Amino acid sequence: MSTTIRRILAAYWTAPGKGVVLMKRNWSSSTLPQFYIDGKDVEVAKVKRMDPIALAMFTGFYEADGNIHFCVDPLRFPHVDFKTNPVRVAGLFNNWGRDENESAWTLHSAKDTNGKTYYTTKIPKGDIGSGTANYIFKFVTQDWHWLTPLRCAPNVEYDKAENANYRLTFVRTGQHAFEFELGKGQRGMDQVCRLGRRDGGSVRDLQLIKPGLSFYDLYTDALLGTTVRRKETVFRLFAPRAKGVILELYDTIDAETVNQYDMELSKDQLCWEITLKSNLHGWFYNYYVDGENDGKTTSFEPDQPVLDPYAFAVYAHDGPGIVINVSQTKKPIKTHEPPPWQDLIILECHVRDISAKAPMKMSADDRLGFNGVTHYLSNDMCYLRTVGVNTLEFQPIQQFDSTTKEEYHWGYMTTNYFSPCAWYGSDPAKATQNDEFLHMVEACHKHELSVIIDVVYNHVGVPNFLSRIDKAYYFYLEENGEHNNWTGCGNTLNAESAMTKRLIIDSLVHLIQAYDVDGFRFDLAELITVETLKQVGDALKAVKESIILIAEPWSFRGSIQWDTRMAGYAFWNDGYRSTIADYVQGKSNADALAYYMKGCLDHMAAWPAQSINYTASHDDRCWIDKITTNNDFNGDNPSHLDIQRTHMMAAIGLCAVGVPMFSEGQDFLRSKQGINNTYQRGDINALDYGRLQRFGMTHNYFQQLIGLRRSEWGEVLRLWDRPSEGYLRVFKCDNPQSSAVALLFNADCALGPRQLLFAVNPNNDPQNINLHDIDGTHWHCVANNEHVNFTGLIDSRLDKHNHRVSLQAMDVGIWVRKFPKAE
Repeated sequence: MSTTIRRILAAYWTAPGKGVVLMKRNWSSSTLPQFYIDGKDVEVAKVKRMDPIALAMFTGFYEADGNIHFCVDPLRFPHVDFKTNPVRVAGLFNNWGRDENESAWTLHSAKDTNGKTYYTTKIPKGDIGSGTANYIFKFVTQDWHWLTPLRCAPNVEYDKAENANYRLTFVRTGQHAFEFELGKGQRGMDQVCRLGRRDGGSVRDLQLIKPGLSFYDLYTDALLGTTVRRKETVFRLFAPRAKGVILELYDTIDAETVNQYDMELSKDQLCWEITLKSNLHGWFYNYYVDGENDGKTTSFEPDQPVLDPYAFAVYAHDGPGIVINVSQTKKPIKTHEPPPWQDLIILECHVRDISAKAPMKMSADDRLGFNGVTHYLSNDMCYLRTVGVNTLEFQPIQQFDSTTKEEYHWGYMTTNYFSPCAWYGSDPAKATQNDEFLHMVEACHKHELSVIIDVVYNHVGVPNFLSRIDKAYYFYLEENGEHNNWTGCGNTLNAESAMTKRLIIDSLVHLIQAYDVDGFRFDLAELITVETLKQVGDALKAVKESIILIAEPWSFRGSIQWDTRMAGYAFWNDGYRSTIADYVQGKSNADALAYYMKGCLDHMAAWPAQSINYTASHDDRCWIDKITTNNDFNGDNPSHLDIQRTHMMAAIGLCAVGVPMFSEGQDFLRSKQGINNTYQRGDINALDYGRLQRFGMTHNYFQQLIGLRRSEWGEVLRLWDRPSEGYLRVFKCDNPQSSAVALLFNADCALGPRQLLFAVNPNNDPQNINLHDIDGTHWHCVANNEHVNFTGLIDSRLDKHNHRVSLQAMDVGIWVRKFPKAE
């Protein structure tokens, strides 16, 4: 056997005392290789061949009897129904799944030796290639959803667009893998170990043993964080590679005496725990996690405190945690049920932006936090109550990494997922932020405002506590051990790891059960993966069936906008955002407008309420600054044309199928003076309520359009199911160069006798639109580009006899009618 064949490719820890060795080539000898481990008081006690099928659950294939068996573990892809949406293998060898002989490449169910179901198909090796050739491949569903390979797969490979693929190599087809076990009671993974091959009297090819394969499936269902039961408190931390954890505990934030306790390793060797015989509700605590650093996959800092990832309350961004006995805390008075998704009208907002300049008396401290929003909601003239929306989407409220209470931040740098932000509380040392967040949510619910929270499970802020617990388990890393930066924020959370998924689910369930939150918008959800999103969504629906789930479906790595349908999430529609901004400026066309006003149901959206239709959010420039005719993107003093375009945008958004969402202050022409990124500019972001009076006509226009959408006439837009083919008719302008258009909703009356006609002209000159065979009777004009009136506006633009609509420049018209009942 050649030296190359005997070389080790990689060695992985998969569990305490267990690992896998991959050779560079298939091992044909009947004699098992002998391995040596370089570590303290550890030795390799057992070696056996790894089941090729078990390895193929990660690599996607193995070879047997001259065939390549392609394999998929369906549990890795919970968003796919393998029975109704069959999966096939796709690569260069079958024209990426487009070969005529599709059935041969389609996977079917089988059982492994343990009785576990997996999906597989076998292809003669010669039909794929020969010799030392190798190929990239993936799996794809019948309706062309690509299954992303596990990023811990040893044969994963990325293309230039960061798309992950499998690499099929004929020299490593399953006979190159060996499992090893250490001696009894030896963990191994709590130290830096290297594994080599014994060759006679020498050791060759020493390799660092890194986390890999099923290491990321390590899981415990033990209660984590702090659990207070009568007169005892249990502390438990998942830290599978630590060699020691110390609990630090003190009763006041400035205590001179600090107690420290050595925690013990649990029976499963994954957690560290200690039980203290006292009810420690309100005490402060930290962990100190010790371990050996290998320079790549670990970053233990035993002298630095670690904030408990499961802390229910924290004193500051960097801790300490506060022990909370849930039986001693306030609970939601009653459960609020948000509207069905198709009835949602969302306002994106920020806690401090709302209260900073709220026109009522309150303390300066209240204006910095949850209390400010609660107080403002008690005012009958509160903007949040009067604008007409039924759902508020708050930018992150989970603890983020601002270093002082006064510092303003959007909140997208989370340091703890369970705790409402201490900076938004009146007395963080007493964990008042928890009760005050609950009161804010209850105040919203009292006024029929549902609450969505923007959550960030794609990266963490500073300090990076999870990295101090287990860097490789919680984060994607480069080969050199540096944090992968698909987020642009310095690290990327590994949401494929079992306990990362549990951390996500547990913290969101806590926000529902402790505070009655109604929904979540997931920041950079592509990085969370559609597979994890599906599992998260299923878990949350089991707790609150009406939960609202929204994904920001992109990241610097790619997009899962198409795949969100398989996870059951609505998605932020960036195509809508850019197209509508272009359209009102005369830069788009009638077909594009019709596509987006139909809710993207002709392609992207799977159900009517899946598309979140927005034209501005916290990111980038706000709406008026983006479309203003002024210089330097400064819409602080908008032109008449700016206002006309804004009214047109509002009419489009509130007459489009999907879920309308506006950014705070968009209805009164909020300006950030042209500044593109204001994530730390509280002075710029604070809502200037004086503009409510200054631009009251625009605010009222939004308000009245929202009323129209929520009325009986809006029922033809707020669809429960996919509409019939004849639901929408599109009438283009007589001038083929014009983008003016009229849209007739419920054109075939399949949804009942009510119809809505929407017409718009973003051009600078009048346009005529022929309605052809549309009956001109019974129509009432309820809106133009300045006013909305349910009882009807005086209007001559709709020629009922000649079936035409005549629009002035920058004009909008909305007409409604209800056919009389047949005699």
